[in-house]
Formats: sequence, structure tokens, C-alpha cells
Amino acid sequence: MVNLESKIYEGALFHARTKPVKHSFSFPLYTFVLDLDELELLDKNIRFFGYNRGSVFTLYDSDHLGSGEGSIKEKLKTWLIKFGYNNEYTTVKMITTLRVFKHTFNPVIFYYCLDSENNIVYHVAEVHNTFGEGHLYILKDGGKSKIGTEYLVPKKFHVSPFNKVEGDYNFHFSKLNEKMDVRINVSKNNINFFYARISGNSQKITKYKLIKLIIKYPIRTLLIIPKILAEAAKLYYAKNLEIVDKPEPSSEKTYKATYPAYISDFQTTEDADGIGRWFFSKIY
Repeated sequence: MVNLESKIYEGALFHARTKPVKHSFSFPLYTFVLDLDELELLDKNIRFFGYNRGSVFTLYDSDHLGSGEGSIKEKLKTWLIKFGYNNEYTTVKMITTLRVFKHTFNPVIFYYCLDSENNIVYHVAEVHNTFGEGHLYILKDGGKSKIGTEYLVPKKFHVSPFNKVEGDYNFHFSKLNEKMDVRINVSKNNINFFYARISGNSQKITKYKLIKLIIKYPIRTLLIIPKILAEAAKLYYAKNLEIVDKPEPSSEKTYKATYPAYISDFQTTEDADGIGRWFFSKIY
């Protein structure tokens, strides 16, 4: 068996909002941490894992970083060079969920760009919304936090119908060892009002582990959108949280995603009323 750096992390996703209403939820989640130089090895050696081909668990280059040519690692390099970042890293590891039986919705993917001594050069967050858009937050020269490295950057991309494109993201990244921990705080005027966390424990990627994931979480990926709908419905109907219109993209780091959008063309509060307006235009 080939010794791989790529791993599965089994754990949980947690969201919490403190203003203007309090709300939180969590659910079990497994994520893949993939060394982008190992994708062909995984494809060749791990049954039920497919790279750029159909399988139970599949990763496609075309699902990530827009419509450019090349592998994920090559496309990431192109983005970094475009915005003036050098190529001092040698290894890239991505935290992602995979297509499961072809289905996917990947709200955020994280990239760890590492040098030859396994030190962080950049972290990159690839954020998607349900309107078929993506955005890159390229993070450099972070400070130390209690779990690893942290960054504070302005919010530039519409994700949630309950949050305006304003304020700051505070990203926290642990190292990718036996445990993985990524946290995001959203703040305005230095007051945190939203918190998200993905955490998990590492396990080797084997065909047996992939079978166990399917048995344990048979429709987990299919439930992501319904889960988002249900939690957002609680905020809108039960807690009366107002929605905001989706603005037009204004950043050079925003692009059209290459997988289908989950939302129709209804994007403003004038498009429809009540249930139809919210459910079809403001899911996430």
C-alpha cells in the first residue's frame, strides 16, 4: 500500500449567530484533506475514489477555481501569480468535500500552501455561494492564534442572505496533523456576530474507509441543501431575521463557478413575495 499524506477527517460542522438574533446548529461532517500531488496515486490505488472520472467519491479539476485550464494546483498558481504572489510553496493540501455519486455542494474549500519544510506560505479560502459564484481570499503573513495561524481580512463576497457584504473575516487554521480545526469569525466594528467551525480527527484513506462513510452517511451530501434551507427558514420565519439583497460582484477575485447554481434568477426583494421570494432567491 502506498504511504499517502492525504487523509479523511471525520468530525463536525458548527455554526452560531449571536446578533441580531441567537441561533446555532451542528451536524456530523467528514472532509478530505488531499495533497494535490497525490491525486493520480489516489485514483490508481484507492477503489471508489476517482480523479477527473466517475466514481463513488470524485474530485474534478473543473469544479474548482473557475473555468481556467489545468489541474487544481496549476489553476491556483495562476490565480496567485495574477495577484502578485510568488511561487515559494512546494506542496498544496486542500480541505474539501468530494462529489458523492456525482452530487456536490461545496460552500468553502481551504488550501494550505506549504514550503519544503512544511511551513505555511499561504492559506487560500475558495468560497462559493448558491448563485453559482466563487471568490478567493488569499491569506498571507498571518499571526499566531491559540490553534495555529490567524488572519483578519475584509469581507468581499455575498454568501448569506442575512449578512451584508461588510465587516471582516477572522480565519483561524490549525496544522493538519491528527486533528484538523478551521474557524471563521465574522465581525463588524470589532464585534463578532457569526462563528463557524470545521473540525475532525484524521484517518487513512482506504477503500474500506470509503465504504464505511457511505454506510454511515448514506445521503449526507444530499442533505446539505435541505439542512441549509431548514436552518435559514428558522431564522426567517421563527426569529424574524431580515434578508438583504444580493449585490453585484465587485472584486477581481470573484468568478463564475463551473458547477450549476442552486438558485434561480430571483435575486432581489422585488422579484417575488413571501415564501417564494425567500426560498427560491435567498437560500444561503
